[in-house]
Amino acid sequence: MGDGVLEVRFYATFRPLVGAASVELPLAADASVRDLLADILERWPALRPHLLDDAGGLGRRVLFLVDGRPVRYLEHGLDTRIGPGTPIDVFPAVAGGGSAKGRAPGPPAEC
Repeated sequence: MGDGVLEVRFYATFRPLVGAASVELPLAADASVRDLLADILERWPALRPHLLDDAGGLGRRVLFLVDGRPVRYLEHGLDTRIGPGTPIDVFPAVAGGGSAKGRAPGPPAEC
């Protein structure tokens, strides 16, 4: 397999930092997620505190999906090999939710 192009989709608060909802990046034939992450951080250094922890590993406040699966749970983690066409999605952490004030505990009434 030769070099190619990979589409990376960014969501929510990452979009303004990147300037787009998705970008196409060049991809070497033997690229890993680690290589892709290095390329992303070189192009958009403002993402560094959002994507990496203090030790330089993938931060806990980011959901980095490779083919719909969180990279932190893949067998080879950041060393997982990727190729052109591999779906890559990068989400910021989402916390919180709506208030349960005034609502009885348990499933919604329509269940």
